[in-house]
Amino acid sequence: MPKTWIVRILLLLAMCFTTHIVNAQDENNPLGQTIEIDTRFQSFEGNPIWTLIIRDLDHDQNIPYIFDVRSGGNHWVAFTYGRNYLISASSMQLETYQSRYNKYKNYRLKNFCQIESHGRIIRGESMHIVLEGNLSPYTDSFTCNVSTYPDGNFFIYHPQ
Repeated sequence: MPKTWIVRILLLLAMCFTTHIVNAQDENNPLGQTIEIDTRFQSFEGNPIWTLIIRDLDHDQNIPYIFDVRSGGNHWVAFTYGRNYLISASSMQLETYQSRYNKYKNYRLKNFCQIESHGRIIRGESMHIVLEGNLSPYTDSFTCNVSTYPDGNFFIYHPQ
């Protein structure tokens, strides 16, 4: 258990050192593209944590997201502040307890849902990701359905 806290603290410190201070958005600097995530898990093992790091090229910043899977159905939205971005990291960490050996086992699924950019710039596209099945270290037990769509006019309403 202490090992997971150390990992979480290190992730928090990494986020603090890699991001700029983000202020409230004004109408001159609206939000850019979105990544919408829906989960429909029938079951999941351990304490899954999804780490998603988006590189906003228009504003030269990294935007980290950490999503804890607490139930089978989750809805998350990740925002960028520009139209051009990379997905630098997408990693699912599963920590399970093995009672037979009285120890914890940590699994890490890198490039989770196969959405990492690997240098390919995503321009003016938002994503909708639907995860279904049984979340486990075995990638054939769940499915990731990723759809992209052009989203050039997304904005949050500002009263005049």
